[in-house]
Amino acid sequence: MTSPAVATRALTRHFGPVHAVDGLTMEIPRGIIFGLLGPNGSGKTTTIHLLLGLLEPTAGGAEVLGYDTVRAAAAIRQRCGVLLEHAGLYERLSAEENLTLYARFWGLDAAARRARIRELLLPLDLWDRRTERVGSWSRGMKQQLAIARALLHRPELVFLDEPTAGLDPIAATALRARLARLTAAEGVTVFLTTHNLTDAERLCALVGVMRAGRLEALAAPAELAGPAGSLERAFHALVEV
Repeated sequence: MTSPAVATRALTRHFGPVHAVDGLTMEIPRGIIFGLLGPNGSGKTTTIHLLLGLLEPTAGGAEVLGYDTVRAAAAIRQRCGVLLEHAGLYERLSAEENLTLYARFWGLDAAARRARIRELLLPLDLWDRRTERVGSWSRGMKQQLAIARALLHRPELVFLDEPTAGLDPIAATALRARLARLTAAEGVTVFLTTHNLTDAERLCALVGVMRAGRLEALAAPAELAGPAGSLERAFHALVEV
């Protein structure tokens, strides 16, 4: 039987008196876009850091792609793509130069690098602008390039931390559409953190809702919305203090 993309068992991380993640138990199947929802400070980013083995749990544990996050953190990071708070782009370089640099890090030869960069930039409508310096681009275009960077080495699982944060509505809508198209073509599992309910409704097959480090719900967006059909109402009911 294939292991789930992510499985946590009472995963807990304390920072002194602060319970950033508190007894998180969930299972995320492979091949879907999963959204972890919650207000700022609810523990979403800490959860990603724990799953990538960048932090050790205070208690409990987790497996990512069948690997234990404490004992096999390097194997997890090798098989995952990551876009966290910072895009990880060099603004004085062109889009093509940025991706070439990261492709070298992953050991792709010259022919494979060229083919892979074209394969990723075409669906994002960035191929014709690949020689432009990234520093001149809009935030939305940079986020799209950062997602391409995270997918370069054909990871099985991609972590995206608030990818549409700070984007205007038009740019956010464009990024959502291109993210859905690109991840479907790549066949990759996506672990997406957001407090944007539009992202959850339009992208995710499964969502979890966190508040103060605890998982309050885990369901499909339509199931969570309930008979009233309002994900927003259900979300706010779950995260109210």
